Amino acid sequence: MQADAPLMLRRLLAALLAVSGARLSHCGRLLRQHGSRVYKQTLHNYQNVQYFADFDIGGQSISGIFDTGSFELLVRSSRCAQCVHPTPPYTHDKSKSYSKNGTMAKHVFGSGPCVSMMGYETVSVGPVLKAEGQAFWEIVDHRIQVLNTAKFAAIVGIGPNFAAQNSEKTLLMNYGITSFSICLRKPSGSEGYLTWGAPIEKTGRVTARVIGQHHWVTPLSGVSFSSPGGPQALCDASQPCAAILDSGTSLIAAPGLALMALSEQIPEIKQDCSNLEALPMLRFTIDGHALELPPQAYVMRVTGAVMEANDIWDVLFFKPSIRRVDMCMPAFMQIDMMSQHGPVWILGMPFFRYFHTTFDREERAMHVARAGPDCEALPLGGNAAEALLAVDREEMGKPMDVEVDALIPPTLSGQMDFPFGSMGELEL
Repeated sequence: MQADAPLMLRRLLAALLAVSGARLSHCGRLLRQHGSRVYKQTLHNYQNVQYFADFDIGGQSISGIFDTGSFELLVRSSRCAQCVHPTPPYTHDKSKSYSKNGTMAKHVFGSGPCVSMMGYETVSVGPVLKAEGQAFWEIVDHRIQVLNTAKFAAIVGIGPNFAAQNSEKTLLMNYGITSFSICLRKPSGSEGYLTWGAPIEKTGRVTARVIGQHHWVTPLSGVSFSSPGGPQALCDASQPCAAILDSGTSLIAAPGLALMALSEQIPEIKQDCSNLEALPMLRFTIDGHALELPPQAYVMRVTGAVMEANDIWDVLFFKPSIRRVDMCMPAFMQIDMMSQHGPVWILGMPFFRYFHTTFDREERAMHVARAGPDCEALPLGGNAAEALLAVDREEMGKPMDVEVDALIPPTLSGQMDFPFGSMGELEL
């Protein structure tokens, strides 16, 4: 036995090395997997008001809008016999990974309600992100007009937390994604990017706290078209506001009273867009950080519709549309919501064309940089307005062309019903 001791010791040492090697190899795979979870996804552009991308659900490729203003995954389903299907819907019979739950619910969006049935599926984005048993909702009935013509068949909620009264893990949670970034390129018709697992960078950026429980919402103040020292800005200390950074909303949404006040501050926007360069910057402050948007961000040129309004500002209140096409107007829409943090504003797609934004679930923050020509994150610098104009000089005088029928109002899934339990205040 003593003679065999060295041999036994060598075998034991070899076994320990093999186990350690396997563990190191496993750790290496985990590190490689973690590193590979950064995935840049292209967002396709339709009429400058819908940005969508493909993902896989139950082996079926579906186009969806990736929406920071909602939380859950809703898919237009073949179960909805009366639905119009401009793009292929999800069909559970074609899936080998579908699992039924059967719970029925109503989701209320800014564009209308829908009735959905809950289930579980395998959902993948790109080559590295995959969630098995992901909770999702099949739309079996709806009154959302835009879905009848939309280029997307799904709303992919990427809000920071669970929806109210829901404990099912969101897609972000199941993917293990704690940060992602969104930016939309400025030229009309160009695409945008959603980067999953985007690294957190703070140099040259401003950081806005997330103050809501469910939404990417931050304090908003000092909204004005005027220069410093001019007429009093909106959302002052006596009436602070809350801003939701919402990638699923086509325009900037604000309370009706605020829109009326803004309409008195800005010079007339000529219908032929000829005075775009003479219009003022839109100034606002998010969580103490002053930012500005140039006129080409907040002015749109309406195409593809014939409306009947006496004044272009009537469109903000969704009154009858305009008598002619190809005319310029403010890229705003009305939304009257009160929250525990004040009146709610929605900073939609115009914001993401000028500000590269990283959403940080761990720190509950949003890191905002200047968006470069190809959506690269650039330092804001001391004078954000001049920096924006220097980069985008070629876009000056060019309004964003928009087809009114394709506009997506604020989503805020499940939050749009009147909140009787909180005396009319939305829980953000």
